[in-house]
Amino acid sequence: MNHKVFSRLLLLVSALASLVVAGCATDPLKEPFTAYGGQAKIHLKVGDSVTDELRRVKNDKWNIPIGETIANNVPVFARHSFDGVVDLNNGQLPPNETVAAILTPRIAYFTRTVGASAGGESIVDIKLEWTLNDVNGKAIWVETIDGRSSASTRTNPKKVTRQALEDLLLKSQQAISSAPAIKQFAEKQSP
Repeated sequence: MNHKVFSRLLLLVSALASLVVAGCATDPLKEPFTAYGGQAKIHLKVGDSVTDELRRVKNDKWNIPIGETIANNVPVFARHSFDGVVDLNNGQLPPNETVAAILTPRIAYFTRTVGASAGGESIVDIKLEWTLNDVNGKAIWVETIDGRSSASTRTNPKKVTRQALEDLLLKSQQAISSAPAIKQFAEKQSP
């Protein structure tokens, strides 16, 4: 084989291999979900409380850091659901900030089932408990939302988890935007 042809072929194979490796290395859980529905935001200033307990939840078997993934999504989710949002760490307000309520997520359940064969169905199920408390700690609204997805067992577990997470976040937004207790509380806060 001609040396120039061999060099070009080697370069092409290397470039294709790099693309394949880069595609496989992309983590579908890294980027926050942003494709929320068109629900109107609730006119309320809330603190989104991401706790250390939430961040620590993970599934070691499939290397899925679900707690950290949800923690990364909470600020984006809150900004799509409420007019004003202050990011809190473990419920602590930054100096010189005030909020009317605090929104706290807690993972109630997270699992992945694996089909009996390589082509069998794998199911990811995430249950997230949302709590919206007033600044005195009195519960305004508490709801557990379920996000679910399924695919072939051969599918990357993180992709199936991403789909379940998106399902969870969309259902959560719908639940918050339609909750009478939250609407009533927000109306009482308006001047």
